[in-house]
Amino acid sequence: MVQRRRFLGCGDGEEEGVLSKVYEERRVLGYSPEQLFDVVAAVDLYHGFVPWCQRSDIVKHYPDGSFDAELEIGFKFLVESYVSHVELNRPKSVKTTVSESTLFDHLINIWEFNPGPVPGTCSLYFLVDFKFQSPLYRQVASIFFKEVVSRLVGSFSERCRLVYGPGIQVLENSIEQRA
Repeated sequence: MVQRRRFLGCGDGEEEGVLSKVYEERRVLGYSPEQLFDVVAAVDLYHGFVPWCQRSDIVKHYPDGSFDAELEIGFKFLVESYVSHVELNRPKSVKTTVSESTLFDHLINIWEFNPGPVPGTCSLYFLVDFKFQSPLYRQVASIFFKEVVSRLVGSFSERCRLVYGPGIQVLENSIEQRA
């Protein structure tokens, strides 16, 4: 018989065999695909508007237009950094994949931008798939997961408003979330 102890009442972090957290969201926003693409692709500016991002630097450019970016995220005394490879397909998509990290086992973000139902609007698809290496971080993430990711998407919408002004009114602001 194997006995397992819980750390701070949080279990062992395995989350009953779940390998990663996946979140998908579809939203119609009052900005063009090009505008949203430009905001998402400006990784070096994330520290100014993305929640918990304290530093964001581009560390290497590649001939195909992709780049590596180092991000530092944290809250109070918990601060971690990692490097992601960012692939750009203007104005259709941005894909980031963690390439160097002691924080994440894996992290993939996919942003897809398509023309929305009204000219000047965008049908946004966002996916994040990640797993923390630390069992404690996995437990914390399971508690706050949906709130954190929803705030993340909202921060990009708010950034568009600050950069481009009020967006086009979308009567059907359809939001679909799956986790």
